[in-house]
Amino acid sequence: MSIERRKVIISFSEEGNPVFKFLSAKNQDEMNVKIVKAFVESGRILQICPYIQPDSHLERKVLLKEYAMEWLNRKRRLKETTRMTYLKCLKQFIIPDLGKLKVSEIKDTDVQRMLDKHDNLARKTLIEMKSTLHQIMKYAVSDEIIRKNPCESVDIIIPSSKVKEREALPLKQFQEILSNLPNLVGDDRRFLALCLFTAMRRGEVLGLRWEDISDNKIHVQRNVTHPQRNQPCITTPKTKAGTRSIPLTEPLKQMLQPFEKSGYIIGGENPYSLTSYRAMWRRITRKIDMHGATPHVLRHSYLTYAVGTTTDFKTIQGISGHSDVFTLMNRYAHPQDDKMIELSNEIAEVLTGKLHVQK
Repeated sequence: MSIERRKVIISFSEEGNPVFKFLSAKNQDEMNVKIVKAFVESGRILQICPYIQPDSHLERKVLLKEYAMEWLNRKRRLKETTRMTYLKCLKQFIIPDLGKLKVSEIKDTDVQRMLDKHDNLARKTLIEMKSTLHQIMKYAVSDEIIRKNPCESVDIIIPSSKVKEREALPLKQFQEILSNLPNLVGDDRRFLALCLFTAMRRGEVLGLRWEDISDNKIHVQRNVTHPQRNQPCITTPKTKAGTRSIPLTEPLKQMLQPFEKSGYIIGGENPYSLTSYRAMWRRITRKIDMHGATPHVLRHSYLTYAVGTTTDFKTIQGISGHSDVFTLMNRYAHPQDDKMIELSNEIAEVLTGKLHVQK
């Protein structure tokens, strides 16, 4: 049997001269072990730790339901409405479907299975589910619980094409509602008038104060939501572009009378609770046929008419408070039958040579 021999430098003297150690072993593997041990004994290597399999690490055994709630608690700067959206996704879908799995066990197939289970829901809801889980798993990568985010797999698809369509009211119905505004009084009349004449979001109307009206403009600066069921929560507008100024038209000015010096236009000292808002809307619908419209449908209708009236979409964006023109166009630029017929006839005349085309 051959004997391996090595001369190993294990340290240096104070004068800088190498200190040797002679090692012998039966084979190369044993020699490698002895070399490492010699370095450890010399103090040049402090410690050799045993290799730990990733799955044996305590953190890697955490369940998704525990980690997801910890993740939500760590996100301190969220708007309350955003927090409630995340919480809804967690409690209704993610935790019931995947909560009992370890974070390290979740694969893209599990994510897809969760989405497929709820393919009857609107596409927007499924996107929110995936987005919430994606953020949780992104934190897990940062915490070194997993190496790769399973939600980033290109194989994951959103199985639902169901989109909640909102249709604008026919213009005659919108005008009918507007003509009945004098049948209302107080907060009821002011709330509906603001919805009809400004295309403001419901929460923006509820958050409007008398001090926000100046120089014949309505300055939108806050939004009221009800994330905790009933009590109002005062936040900033939905988007950065939501902080805007809207012209105060003369018909609207008349409907807001009498003007007060301060306080909420709808509610006085405090904004409406959810219960108060619902009671107000019931009063409105008892006195006026709303044709099934909600405040959001009124906003949608106003902006649809606006897009159909002018091509100055940047100005419409300034009124609506959308982040970009593309979102505005995608939502409100609907094809209109009469315009389509008119355009088709013009194209037909071009094709048959009956209409001169400008070059």
